[in-house]
Amino acid sequence: MMARSAYGHLSALLCDYLKPLGMLVDSGPLRVLRELTFGIVFTGSVQLTNAARLFAQTLNQLEAALERMSGHLSDPHWDHREWAAAVLAEQARHLRDDDLIPMDGSELAKPYARRMQYLCTIRDASRVGDPLINGYWCWGAYHWGVQQSTLNPLMLRPYSPNQPHYLSENDLILRWMWTLREATAGRGIWLIDRGADRPEILSGLLRIQKRWIVRLREDRRLIGPDGTIRSTAEWANWALAHQTPRGNAVTLPVQLPVDRVPQYGTPPALHLVVPVYSFIRAGKPDRWTLLTCGLIGHHVGPRQVRYDYALRWRAEDAKRFLGQIARVERFLTRSFLALERMLWCVTLAGGFLSLVQREEPHLAAELEREALYRDRPFKIATYRMARGLQTVCVRSGRAPLTVNA
Repeated sequence: MMARSAYGHLSALLCDYLKPLGMLVDSGPLRVLRELTFGIVFTGSVQLTNAARLFAQTLNQLEAALERMSGHLSDPHWDHREWAAAVLAEQARHLRDDDLIPMDGSELAKPYARRMQYLCTIRDASRVGDPLINGYWCWGAYHWGVQQSTLNPLMLRPYSPNQPHYLSENDLILRWMWTLREATAGRGIWLIDRGADRPEILSGLLRIQKRWIVRLREDRRLIGPDGTIRSTAEWANWALAHQTPRGNAVTLPVQLPVDRVPQYGTPPALHLVVPVYSFIRAGKPDRWTLLTCGLIGHHVGPRQVRYDYALRWRAEDAKRFLGQIARVERFLTRSFLALERMLWCVTLAGGFLSLVQREEPHLAAELEREALYRDRPFKIATYRMARGLQTVCVRSGRAPLTVNA
């Protein structure tokens, strides 16, 4: 692959991708967001310095670009919500009815930060012992394209208990779920881990989305077929003993108690799906107890439910991609508003990588061959393709190796 011609071709594709969002302007905040998106795609970095090196030729130009980009990115007088809604609509446009939307929370660790806006205490799960450090929380929804095997973020929303008008984590997540539901028009199957097994979230899911899978805690109370209330663990054991397995799992029609999970109108049909096998985790058996809505009996059986939920771990792959490829934890801005806008640019960059993989398969394959460490295994193709983009950028002479690599 000729690096210079490949860089020009990919830049043209990225401009076409950003054009419907009104980002091909000569000045203002949208220009800065375009430049940052280019930087994330071609350098794998969210730092403004690395993005500016794509077009700044001298030290004076670099300093001026940094001052301009930093000012626009944290400008409180510009309302970015209309642009962010357009970004979400563009990402959701490629969603098919049976595509999967894994959701999960993450953390943006800034252990040595002291003066960043709305800084809070988080638990860093990427370090041994899950230490408490400074940083921000982040809620993400990701699109796993079943047919093309593409993975990209739909929305990444940072939050902190110290930000203004903060009521609760549940309040924020429910609002973002409503936003996602409106953007996707109900398409897709939501996959959520035990972190969403809360009465407020379950109540919201019954109202918001028609198809979803949530892993329940085993002490969650459920109403069984005979109308009695027992724990999820008891109903799971009963189903394994009395129901006929299909697809290595058993199913049981259940309901959520109204006094524990508020419900409005006629509740939809729910099913408890329990695989006949268990996993061994930390030396103890660990089984899935899955609550499903809108799936069993709608051309979907327990085998497909079990398989779909297994792909919830694509959310972990997506978070790993954000950390290893986009390096979202290495942002230097002190403004929470700038952080929020930067994550929308990361979403755009992820969407562009999926677009190339989906609509330009030959180009994507060439980019994968350009990556260093060819023998290193990657779980998803986007890893190698993103590395190939960075390699093409360096070889074309557009930017040196990123300073935070």
